[in-house]
Order: sequence, then structure tokens, then C-alpha cells
Amino acid sequence: MKDKFVKPFRMALLAALPLLLGCVCILTLYNLQILNRDKYMSSAHDVHRVYSSVAAARGDITDRNGRLLATTADSHCLTLDRILLTSSPDPNGTLLELIDCVGSYGVPYSDTLPISLNSPFEYTSDTSVLDAYFEHFSLGEPSADELMAYFREHYSVPSDFTDRQARLAAGVRWELERRTLFGGPDYIFASDAGTDVISAVSERAFPGVSVVTIPVRKYVTESAAHVLGYIGPMNAEEYAVYGPLGYPMDAVVGKDGAEKLFEQFLRGEDGQRVTEYTDGKISASYYSSAPKAGATVALTLDLELQQTAERSLAAQIEKTNEERKAALKSGEEFIPAEGGAAVVVEVGSGDVLAMVSYPGYPAGSLIENYSALLSDPLSPLFNRATQGRYAPGSTFKMVTGTAALQEGVITPDEKIYDRGIITEYSGYTYTCWAYPGSHGYINVREALQHSCNYFFYTVGRELGIDVIDRYAEAYGLGQPSGIELYEDPGVLASAEYKRSAVGEDWYVGDTFQASIGQSYHLFTPLQLAGYAAAIASGGERYASHILSSIVPRGSKRALVTYAPELLSTVEADEEYFRVISEGMNMAAKYGSAAYVFGSYPIEVCAKTGTAQISADSENNAVFIAFAPFEDPEIAVAVVVEKGGSGSALAEVAADIFDCWFAGRSEDEAAR
Repeated sequence: MKDKFVKPFRMALLAALPLLLGCVCILTLYNLQILNRDKYMSSAHDVHRVYSSVAAARGDITDRNGRLLATTADSHCLTLDRILLTSSPDPNGTLLELIDCVGSYGVPYSDTLPISLNSPFEYTSDTSVLDAYFEHFSLGEPSADELMAYFREHYSVPSDFTDRQARLAAGVRWELERRTLFGGPDYIFASDAGTDVISAVSERAFPGVSVVTIPVRKYVTESAAHVLGYIGPMNAEEYAVYGPLGYPMDAVVGKDGAEKLFEQFLRGEDGQRVTEYTDGKISASYYSSAPKAGATVALTLDLELQQTAERSLAAQIEKTNEERKAALKSGEEFIPAEGGAAVVVEVGSGDVLAMVSYPGYPAGSLIENYSALLSDPLSPLFNRATQGRYAPGSTFKMVTGTAALQEGVITPDEKIYDRGIITEYSGYTYTCWAYPGSHGYINVREALQHSCNYFFYTVGRELGIDVIDRYAEAYGLGQPSGIELYEDPGVLASAEYKRSAVGEDWYVGDTFQASIGQSYHLFTPLQLAGYAAAIASGGERYASHILSSIVPRGSKRALVTYAPELLSTVEADEEYFRVISEGMNMAAKYGSAAYVFGSYPIEVCAKTGTAQISADSENNAVFIAFAPFEDPEIAVAVVVEKGGSGSALAEVAADIFDCWFAGRSEDEAAR
């Protein structure tokens, strides 16, 4: 009986054991392959993940018609992988060979370590970039020699390396390590590498060196450098602003112009790349978050008009100097026309269609040519269009004329006899440019045509400087224009200004000079263009601006669209603006600009100005205009330092009008 009982039990146990073992195996496999797959896979294959920032493509900048001004282009660059480099047999030797290799092709590499290349070592610039490193390794405030000694030990630099070799290797090792410790984008060893460099590097198979394509800024045009601005690495002051916004320490940001003004829209959002290493080799690379390109910023500029204005202004200054040299007599000093500016604005909106400062420089070239540009005596970095201050000369006379009409000092057809000279002030005389001749009896239209000083002396004395200034302010002269760029507010001559500037009282002679655009008046070319546009629009002065719209990448709906802003209104009857415009039209057709606009196919309203600098120098030349006479579209201001007569600048305005109206007849232009 006992044997019969044991045998079935044994058989059942033998039958259950494989089933039990199978269940254990299944549960173990489930745990390994399902529940803890990543953990055990990483452990089994020694998987490491490295997270790095990926720079987003910077947004495009276009003109008003969608023409590209600045964009992002792909650049082939050499990058270094710290893990693969440091796990190689000779990382420091590899770096020296790599530096020598790219150097043989004339390609610079990135080394921002602020220590001299040769001993005795010295710090070469601000050391704040090292502060986090010093703190992390508790180094205190080491001297440059002490830091290099630390680098030799820390990076296991061979003892047979010269001081220079040790510095070269340490510079790259530090660049790599600080990104690992403190974050930031991948270290770009060399940018814009050509195919010859890439081939040479690939053939030698340097450990950890890869060729990647990254976005870099590209300026499609050489024009409008002062408007576009430029980009560059952040400094400490900028990091205080952008750091809290999530910018890494070595981010590239807009430094000036539109690049700086619209930085928050152009930058985009950086992404993050994950690189997986298995057994020391890259096994996978993918985005944990993809970069998002910046928005497209459309400016109000018209690229074709900008280029035309730049060429014409440069040609006019060159022509003036050639003619001046040819007319130079023996023993006379040659005084060249120097800098200048030209601004074109749209009437009724304030859109800046063109803004030229001469001399300039090609857009995108500032950083590489900074030293030469900074030392140039003609100051090409200075934006004369928004910061240059110039006496307006006779272009101011429309202010005095508007005030005289509105204040009832004269009527549109009232005539004043030009006596040529004012002598009733003891010790002082004030003459018309035609003296000892005379313009005879003339009204305000004719006074503008002939630019009669005596006429405006007379009405200016009746008005007084306070009234004249009130109209000048409304026209925007000596006032901020509203432009997004940095600008100089200029100077409006007044009794208060004279007392503060020279400590003297205001006299009637000052009013005479101010009435014709001399005295202390100093305005920017941008203000003069806005002033001309205000006359053309019947006294409405709109804020000058360069922004048209901002559209997110991939979207058709604008995030921001600029709406015209009315800054001030010249309080005068509509008929008086018509009278002033008629006088300017007569000046263009029959006055000092008649040689250009006397038979021009489109009716133009213009006024020339000649502003004296000193008795022994050439005068500044000033010219303002708008067109067409009926239903004006654009207004222009041109200034040339030591340019002589303002009438010479009519040719620049004509080139600008030719470009804008592109052969249209006056009837077509007015429609």
C-alpha cells in the first residue's frame, strides 16, 4: 500500500518541477526584458547619455517686399566629442595634430581661454568667464602661470610638451570641460570648414572629431549695415539681461540695429540633442526637443531704393571732390566733401524706405574689420542719418513761412520788398544772399523759390523765436522721431538753449539767423526727411520706424504688425500747406534745383540749403524734397558734410525718385 502511494507523488512532483522552473524563467525574462529593460540594457552594455543644446536657426530679416537681407545658412563645422577624445590613448597629442592640420589650411579654430599663448603666461582679457570654473574646483584666484600649472596636471599634459603646446591643448580641453560642467551648446572647434579641410580631417580619423552642419548668420546684401546691425557673443553686461531668459553664457545675440532691437523674436528656441554611447561608441543620437527657428522680421526698407541711395550718395561725394580738385588753384588748400547721409520716408506712414550713412561698410563685416573701421577718421561706424547733427540752412524757411501765414503776419499773396540788407541795428547788418542785388517785391511762394533771406528775416522778426520754435517742434525738428534705432534729438535754437549753452541772452539778430535755418539749429537727416513728409501730408507728422511686421516661422499670420503713429500736427490751415508746397515746387522747377527738376517728368517739391560751418571751410550741403506735388508718396533728405551748395544734391534725390517711380508718368504716380 505504501509503495503505491509514494509512486504517484513522485510522479506528480516530477511533472510539476519543469512547470515551476518554466514559470520562474518566464518571470525573470519579463523582469529583464519588460519591467527593467532600460536599466539592465544600460548596465549590460555600459550605456551613457550625453545631453547637448542645439542652436535654433535665427529668424530672417527681409525688406518690405520680402527680399532677404539676413538669413541663416548651413555651415560645415568641426566639433569635438569630449568622451571619445578623452578615452583615446593620447588626447592632448591628438589636439595638437588637429590644430596643426586645420592651421595648414588657414582655418582658425575657437580658443577663448583668456591666457596668452606663450610663457610667462598672462591673462589677456576679462577673466569673468573663468569664475565658475575657479569656484567649481576651489582654485581661489590663481595667476595665469598657476592656472596653467593646474591645467598640466588636471588634463594630464605630457611633461615633454612645451609651454606653448600645453597652452594650445589646455585651451581646447577647457572649452570642452566647461560645457560639460556648466552647460551650453556644442563646442565648435572650427567653423566654415571647406571640403579640403573636411577631407584632410576625415582621412586622419581623429578620435572624437565630427563634421556637423550648424546654422550661421548670413547677410544676403552688403547694404543697410547701420540699420541691420550685427550679432556676436554675449558679454557680461548682456548676460545679465539675457541669462535670466534662458540664454547660455556663450550665446550669440544681436549687438546693434535690427538684430538687437528684435532679438527676442529672431532668436527662436534652442533644442536638445541626446547622444547615447554604448561601450564607448555612439549607438544613437536623437532630439529630445527639436529646435524652433526664429520669426521673420520684415523691415520697412525697400532694398532696391536703399541700394540706389547708397550708390548715388557715394557717387555725388566723389564727383564733388573730383570737381573741387580740378578747380583748385595753386596754393589753395583742398577741402574734401566728407561724410553724408540720405533718408527716404513714406508720406503718411513714417515708413523709412531707405537710410544711408556715408561712409559705411558691408553688412556683416563689422566684427572682422572692427579695428580698421574704428580708427577710420571718417567714422564709418557712426550713423549720420540718425545721429549726425546739421544746421538746416534754407531748408528751414518753410517753418518760418508756415508760421507767418498761420499767425497772420503775411497773406499768401502779400509781397514784401527785398531791400537786400537790414542796417537798423547798431554795429550789425543782415544781408540777403543776393545783396547788393535784390529780389524786388516777392510773396512767400517766390521767397521760397529764390530762397530770399530778407523776406524771412522780416517775417521772422515779427513772429519771434518762441512762435517759430512752436511750429518747428510740431514739424519734428529737434524732437525725437520715434525711430526704434538710437538717435540724437538734435537742437532747436531758443533763448533758453543759448543761455544754457553759451551763457548769453537772446537778441533779435539771433532770431534773424534762426529764421533762415542758422543760429543754433542742428537737426538729423532723419528729422529733415520727416519734416518734408509732414509738409507733404498737410502738417501731420508720423513716427519714423523701420519695423513692418514680425511673422513666426511657418506661419502666415503676423505676430506683430506696425500701425502708423501720429506724433504731432502742425496747426495751420490746409491752404497754407498748399502755398508752402507751391513755393517748393517753384524752387524745384525754377530755382536752384531747376537744372535737375526743371523738366523732370514728375512734379517735385524741393528746397536746397547751404549751412556755414566756419569762415575757412566749405559749407555743409542740405536738400529736402517730396514727390509727386499732387498726392505725395515719398519724402527725401540728403546732407553732405562740406558738400558746398545744397543744389548739387538734387541729383541724389532725382536718382531716388527715378528708382521709386520707375519710369511712371506723373498721372500714374498719383494713382
